[in-house]
Amino acid sequence: MKGSAQGRKRYRRSMLARFGFNFYDIFVYAFCILFALVCVYPMWYVFVASVTPYEEYIKGGLMLWPRGGIDFQYYVAIFSTRSFVNSLWISVSKTVLATALSVLVTSTMAYAVSKTHIRGMKVINALVVFNLFFTGGLIPQYMLYQDLHLLRTYWVMVIPGALNITYFIIMRNYFTYSVPKDLEEAALLDGCTDVGVFFRVVMPVSRSMIAAVTLFIAVINWNDYYNYMMFIGNKTNLQPFAWILRRMLVDQSMMNTVRNGAAGLGMELPPPMALRMATIICAMIPILCVYPFLQKHFTSGITLGAVKE
Repeated sequence: MKGSAQGRKRYRRSMLARFGFNFYDIFVYAFCILFALVCVYPMWYVFVASVTPYEEYIKGGLMLWPRGGIDFQYYVAIFSTRSFVNSLWISVSKTVLATALSVLVTSTMAYAVSKTHIRGMKVINALVVFNLFFTGGLIPQYMLYQDLHLLRTYWVMVIPGALNITYFIIMRNYFTYSVPKDLEEAALLDGCTDVGVFFRVVMPVSRSMIAAVTLFIAVINWNDYYNYMMFIGNKTNLQPFAWILRRMLVDQSMMNTVRNGAAGLGMELPPPMALRMATIICAMIPILCVYPFLQKHFTSGITLGAVKE
């Protein structure tokens, strides 16, 4: 077995030296390209359909680019509706605030609990993890929010998610096992406070993990409409965009509101399917724009490790 493995390795090396590639590389690249196309094409299809004139769209067939020109009338119909613009602002603001608050609270608590030599931290850690598996349920949660005067307010979509237990565990383990203790000790010896060590040493060293967690939490907050549905109700001025998208997909009354608004502008009544596709694109693009700003930090931990070695 050992000899055959060495033979395959020599064969791959000889092909690489002779042709510049081997069959293994071809398979890996082909698989990755095919998988990427399978993932990207549905989103591309929705975008193309949302800017294709409806007369061309109903002809069917494979759509790789818009046929018959580009038509943005569906987006004009959507953003001419006041509830859409307001819901987009609600979603953007609550995503930014809730994500910043959640990352700050979760990371600081995870860092504190990672210091097991401090008395009481193991108990706090056990209590937090206990809530991951056992919760009070919806009724006690509703009563708590009522006592805190959070019901039917904007802040019920922001404050309750301040501590994310799942990412608390990830951050705690990262701070415990991946952050060099020598850096913290050196900063303390230089006169830095514990708070300064966290923000000036630990956070920069952990920026790859922080960037990934920030992206995941932002996606959760952007797609969340549960808190609105359960704790706000029918206050239309606080509807997040995810709730608008859900209504566009299942509720004909919202579709009629948009179509009537378009008719008021002198436009033809847009087809429901085209409006739904344009709404899906509007729901996806803002959160996708966040990824390029965070992706560059994903490999910072690997780079730091390479430099350290």
